[in-house]
Amino acid sequence: MLRCAIFLTTIILLSSCAKPPHEEFKAAEYMVGKAYAMQASEFAPAEYQAARTALTDAHRAMGTADYGDARDSLEFALTHARRAVVLSGELQAKRIKDEAQRTLEEEQARQAAAVKALAEETARQAQTTPPAPKPSSKPQPKQKVKLATTYIVGDGETLWTISAQPNVYNEGLLWPLLYQANRDQIKDPRQIFPKQNLSIRRDMTQEEMEEARQKARESDIFPVSEAASPKQ
Repeated sequence: MLRCAIFLTTIILLSSCAKPPHEEFKAAEYMVGKAYAMQASEFAPAEYQAARTALTDAHRAMGTADYGDARDSLEFALTHARRAVVLSGELQAKRIKDEAQRTLEEEQARQAAAVKALAEETARQAQTTPPAPKPSSKPQPKQKVKLATTYIVGDGETLWTISAQPNVYNEGLLWPLLYQANRDQIKDPRQIFPKQNLSIRRDMTQEEMEEARQKARESDIFPVSEAASPKQ
């Protein structure tokens, strides 16, 4: 009776090994293809190469009807292909995070350079400005600043520095008004380009101006330390 059971088990195992492992081959081939699509050859080269080699061995074994060896190779290929997919996903996510951090740092450095350049230019102008004439006994009429309705962007300028111009708004905190009036050509308030022709609103109410100041104070686009007190 025992011999009969052993014989039947042997027959079942031999029958199983005699059947080509087509489903296993499809699963391993799919996972190796997925690893390839995720650039595993770059991010997990050892695991990916092991999976490909095992898949090739399995294909060769199936060609010689060595289905037992083919199954072993396919299991090996599937295991290493899965590891390659996981490693590739983790490393790609890390690369994306690192690139985002680098972009942020570059933007912060660019803004800091623009602020420094503005401070240096202000200091240079202060050194070259001639002393103010002594006041005469006669009251001098105030020279009226001609308010602009458009403005051509120059090198190194930002919405803040433009808004602070006397002929624009004479106040850096009002830069959101420039951004709102030129949304058709400004996608990011941090990015404006030389020779852009900006429109300048002149019909805003006191309520809109105060709202713009509040937005500027709450925004981290331009350093709050640059803010000047609103001029009357």
